[in-house]
Amino acid sequence: MGQRVALTAAELERLYRGKLHGQTSAEIAHELQCSPACVRKWWQRAKRDGLRALHPRPPGPPPRGILARTDPRVAAAAVALKRRHTRWGADRVLLALQDHPQLAGLRLPSRPRLAAFFKVECPECVRPPHPAAAPPPRPPVATAVHEIWQLDCQEAIRLQEGQIATICNIRDPFGAAMIASWAFGVKQGTRWRKVRWTEIRQVLREAFSEWQTLPDTLQTDNEAVLAGQPTDPFPSWLTLWLRGLGVIHQFIRPNTPTDQAQIERTHRTLDNWALDVESQANLLALQQALDRERQIYNQAFPARASDCQRRPPLIAHPELLEPRRPYRVECELALFDLQRVFDFLASFSFERKVTSVGQVRLGDQAYSIGRRYAGLGVRVRCDPTKREWCFSQLVDEAEVELARRPLKQLDIRTLTGLQPDDTVPLPPVQLTLPFLVAAPASDATKL
Repeated sequence: MGQRVALTAAELERLYRGKLHGQTSAEIAHELQCSPACVRKWWQRAKRDGLRALHPRPPGPPPRGILARTDPRVAAAAVALKRRHTRWGADRVLLALQDHPQLAGLRLPSRPRLAAFFKVECPECVRPPHPAAAPPPRPPVATAVHEIWQLDCQEAIRLQEGQIATICNIRDPFGAAMIASWAFGVKQGTRWRKVRWTEIRQVLREAFSEWQTLPDTLQTDNEAVLAGQPTDPFPSWLTLWLRGLGVIHQFIRPNTPTDQAQIERTHRTLDNWALDVESQANLLALQQALDRERQIYNQAFPARASDCQRRPPLIAHPELLEPRRPYRVECELALFDLQRVFDFLASFSFERKVTSVGQVRLGDQAYSIGRRYAGLGVRVRCDPTKREWCFSQLVDEAEVELARRPLKQLDIRTLTGLQPDDTVPLPPVQLTLPFLVAAPASDATKL
C-alpha cells in the first residue's frame, strides 16, 4: 500500500468522520491510500483539539488578536468608548478606561496597541491619515550664463555712527560672476527695516544696464518683499514687473538656502573682502568697497567656482560680456509688455471673503462689489482680454458671475516706476581701476 505525503483537508475530515462512525484505522487507511499510523496520528489530534486541528496552519506561532492578552472586558469597553466618542484618540480612551469602575485592577493595553485595535475593530471611527504633501521640486539649474541670476539680501550690517545697512547681491551661478552688489541704509528710528521692492527693482535695473542684458530667470528666496505674502497666492509687485519684461521669477524651496548656494557663498566672500573698519565707516565707503571687490573678483581673482579652474570669471566665461537678451534702460518701456502681466495673472484663481462693507482685497487694493455679498466667499479671476477682475460664486457646481471691476494699480507707471520722459538713468559713478580685462561699457554703480 502506497503512503501519502500529505492528506487534503477533505480527506482529513473524511478520516475524522470515519472514526466517529466506528471505522477502524486499517479500513480508513485502505480507503485513503495512507498508512494506519497516519490515520492514528490525525485521529489523536482531532480527539485532543477538535476538527480545527485537522486544518493545516502557516508555520510559526499561532496567530493572536491585537489585544489577545488583554481582558475581553477591557477590549469591549474600549470599543464602546471609541464608538461613542469617535474623535477621541487612543490616549483619551485610555484615560477613560483608567476611571472605569468595572475595570479596576485589570491590565490596560498600551496606546499603540489600542490605536491598532481600533483600526481593526472599528475602522469607521478612525480618522484616515492625511497623506504627506509631496516636497516641492528643486529649482532648475542654469546651463548657460545669464540664464538664471540669483538674488539675495544680507541684512543688519552695523556701520559706524549707528548706521545699519542691507546689501543686495546678485550672482550668475553658471558664470560665477558677481552681477551686482548694492548697499542700502535701512535704519528706521532705533531699529532697521526690510528693503522695499522698489529698491530691489532699482538694483536689478542697474544690473540689467551694466551687463546690457536681461536674464531668462531671476531666482530668489520666499521673503515677503520678493514673493508676496506666504498665505496669499497673489504674486508680488516684483514678480509682476519681471513678468512684464519677460523674466521668470523663480523661487527656491522653503527653508532651503542650499538651493542657491552660490549667492550664499558670495555673501561670505564679500564679507571677508569688503567689510573692514574703513568700509564700515559709512554707507558711501561700504558701497565703494563693494564695487571695488566685485570688479576685482570678476576680472582678476583666480576663482574656483563653477568651471573657472582658478581663472577670473570673465576670462573663464567671456560670453558674460555678450547680452543674452539685450537691454538698455532707455528702451525698457519698449521691452515691457503689460499684456504679459495680465496673461500671467489669468493663470491664478484667488479665494476671497467679502468684508462687511462689501469689499474684496487683491494686491493691496480694495474692490467694492456690493454689501449684499458681505460675508460671502468668492472666487476671483483675471480676464486678460478686458483687463478686469471677475468675481464669481460656485452655485450647484456652476460658477455664477457676481461682478466685474477694472484692475487697479496694474499699469506701466506703477510696475516700472517710469514715465515716457523718465528714460535716462541718473549719472553713475564710474570706478577706474587697472584690471586685466576692460569692464563693460556701462559698468557703473550708482551710489
